Amino acid sequence: MKVASTQRPVKVLMLLTSDFVTARYEALRARAPELNVVTRIDGDTDPDVTALFAFKLPAGLLPRLPNLQLAASVGAGADGILGAPDLPASVKVTRAVEPGLGLSMAQYVSLQILQHFRALPTLQAQYAAHEWKRVAVPDSREYTVGIMGLGSIGSVVADVVAALGFKVIGWTRSEGRAARVPVFVGEQGMDEFLGQCNYLVCLLPSTAQTAGLINRAFLSKLPQGAYVINAARGGIVVEADLLALVDEGHLGGAAFDVFATEPLPASSPFWGHEKVLVTPHIAAQPSVGPVVEQFLENLQRLERGDPLINEVDRSLGY
Repeated sequence: MKVASTQRPVKVLMLLTSDFVTARYEALRARAPELNVVTRIDGDTDPDVTALFAFKLPAGLLPRLPNLQLAASVGAGADGILGAPDLPASVKVTRAVEPGLGLSMAQYVSLQILQHFRALPTLQAQYAAHEWKRVAVPDSREYTVGIMGLGSIGSVVADVVAALGFKVIGWTRSEGRAARVPVFVGEQGMDEFLGQCNYLVCLLPSTAQTAGLINRAFLSKLPQGAYVINAARGGIVVEADLLALVDEGHLGGAAFDVFATEPLPASSPFWGHEKVLVTPHIAAQPSVGPVVEQFLENLQRLERGDPLINEVDRSLGY
């Protein structure tokens, strides 16, 4: 396989920074054993590397790859690549998209809504205490779930949660998102959106615009007792602000799958908080096979000069 613009044989660099990446490395080697895939750079520079397949790029790496053309994320988000300060404008960036990812996320979000809505912690405590005590069953039609981010994942989540009987509304940064739920757009629609949300679900991408977006002022606009679910990226929610509002009683609790620092430090006040549920960034993960196939397809498209699958608009961050 040769890339048309340089006529160099394709050489792929993968940075094995986690088991998540390693699984994709092993699948790529098994699927395309003829492909030249390396896991480190020998020497100061490597002019033969034309593609990266990674999750996060360390500072100083990209200047050592003078002929890089493609930086492909092994995951659904590309923030780990776009966050590299020395990413050349000429390098194309892609992210992994899998049809099943939306359903997996919908299962996670539904799980977190239902465990709170149907008082599962109370029922578990009663079970442990050998108590037979009925709890009230609320009417889901009287509760609104607000979903921030209605892309390929968020739109599936909206449909599934609506099928559970909840009223579902969505918020997006800009017009043009096709959805089967009422949609609020931009800053002008934010307050009206937040004022209705008994459950707030964050599925936004990590960008310069979303960093720290969900802070105390933002969360204070939610109704009393609202429950917050973050399954997007750490850093979008100001964690200290959220915990303070939970402790003050304005928020009813939260379920977080992502954090500003991962793994979550043992000293974090999230651990052991009676109104908070922590999961280890497992809400939804692209299956290995489709991600590898998309990467290989994009190598072929790059060679032909065709548009890439799931190319990121770097001005938007997704």
